[in-house]
Amino acid sequence: MSLQYFEKFIPKNNEEIQSNKNVWVYTRVSSKDQEMNKSLAYQKKYAEEYASKNNLTITEYFGATFESAKGDFTRKEFTKLIDYVSKTKNRPYAILIYKMNRFSRSGGSAIGLSHKLVHDKKVHLIEVCSEVSTETEEGELQIHKRLLTAKKENLERMEHTLPGMKAFLEAGNYLGKPPMGYTLKGTRVSDFNRRSETQKMEINNDGKLLKKAWLMKVNGEKDFIIRKELERYGLKVSKQKISAMWRKTTYCGISTNKLLDSPVKGSWKPIVSVKNFMKIQEILNKPKEGYTIGENIDRPLTGFIKCISCGNKLTSYEVKKKKLHYYTCQKCKGMTLNANSTKKALKKGVHNAFVDLLESYKLSEELIEPFKAQLKLIYTNSYEDKYELQELVKKQLGDLKKKSKNLTEKLINGVIDDVTYKEYKTQFDSDMLKLNQKIKNQDKKISNLDEFIDSISNFSQNISKQWSSGEYETKLKLQELVFPSGLVIDPKNRQYLTKEINSIFVLKSVISRDSESIENKKASKNAGFNDLVAGTGLEPVTFGL
Repeated sequence: MSLQYFEKFIPKNNEEIQSNKNVWVYTRVSSKDQEMNKSLAYQKKYAEEYASKNNLTITEYFGATFESAKGDFTRKEFTKLIDYVSKTKNRPYAILIYKMNRFSRSGGSAIGLSHKLVHDKKVHLIEVCSEVSTETEEGELQIHKRLLTAKKENLERMEHTLPGMKAFLEAGNYLGKPPMGYTLKGTRVSDFNRRSETQKMEINNDGKLLKKAWLMKVNGEKDFIIRKELERYGLKVSKQKISAMWRKTTYCGISTNKLLDSPVKGSWKPIVSVKNFMKIQEILNKPKEGYTIGENIDRPLTGFIKCISCGNKLTSYEVKKKKLHYYTCQKCKGMTLNANSTKKALKKGVHNAFVDLLESYKLSEELIEPFKAQLKLIYTNSYEDKYELQELVKKQLGDLKKKSKNLTEKLINGVIDDVTYKEYKTQFDSDMLKLNQKIKNQDKKISNLDEFIDSISNFSQNISKQWSSGEYETKLKLQELVFPSGLVIDPKNRQYLTKEINSIFVLKSVISRDSESIENKKASKNAGFNDLVAGTGLEPVTFGL
């Protein structure tokens, strides 16, 4: 009996035979030094010689840069290569790599990726230096062995380098790319102008601007306002970048690199103090309330005052028939307070008690001048940062003037033509005009200090009237201005308690309390109020409430 009939039942190999002769080239080095040593050029040269010898046509080049092979998809060019293989219809016959450790050092992950390229995408890997390829099963096995060897080499190298890196960090040095605001100098930096025998990490012009950003943040300012202020001085920072910055201990002079067993004090100057860094972490980690309090124009203290027993924010309601308003704690029974004083009310209304509290910060006439004198001293000291920013703007203006002068010299010497000159001159003039306006505005702010102090004094003296007569939004702003953390109320005697008071009103309380002795003392830097301005929040915009 002939078996020829059964031949049609034998499974056929439907795998397409790769007929094209197109190949791609991938080159990579690990560091800038290797790139400077022409390693990339050599890798490309050998790949091209291999292609020519085997009648292959190179259609695409990838890599050609320095990227660490520790992680595969942390490399932009490598990711670009793999994505293109997956998406394009014109896949190459193979990818040429000078040596497999240039392709990857991730070991098992690299083997899995190699298998997918060869068997799913029908794209082979060819090691140029040894001419081993995945075209045969034996060759594929050799490629996998080489990828494992690359992983082993990487681990052995790390065993030797890690102790040195750790010791380097423990000595207070910085490892890696410097954060925004710092310039790194050392033996391995790419810019020869920043080469130094010992490492130095210095605060640059951006860092001086970031000092202002950190101070604004510690005072509770929103990120978008801080970013807008930085942009006014020429520094653009994305919301993601500034959000990440608040968590970086580098800025307060502390190294927390993952190679370290415990934090180390860095050798660089901090941009923010440790104290302020910790305050900002408290702000960032502050838990959000589990519920929101509804708004009502007749009960502005809703959600602002808290129960003395449980700490919950008080809600509020209205008895519509009587048109009376009340504050209440939803957790504590019997904790209900009348909003306003009435003839029938047994106790003072919550609003009336709040007005009395604001009124208590009003100084007697004879204490207003000592208050203004101390306030002026504090603000004068605080303007040091503003002077520093002004000097930075003046430096930027000076640099632009030099560029404008050099541009004119190039025109006179025939280096550039009239069209190029006018284009750049117009831009320089526009930039200089903006900087001059900034300097003028800053000078105006500083020169009008007496006027500013008077406005703060008048405003703070009439804070109770401002709140009583203000619209709903004005009341909310004033409450938060004077008592940033809100208030706790004792229902028995209608007394308010708080952990945080605006520094301006703290100063008024201290002056009032020490009124007997302050008459015999002159305003002094040692009066204990030097740091008060940092948390006042009383900028000129406040007076537009």
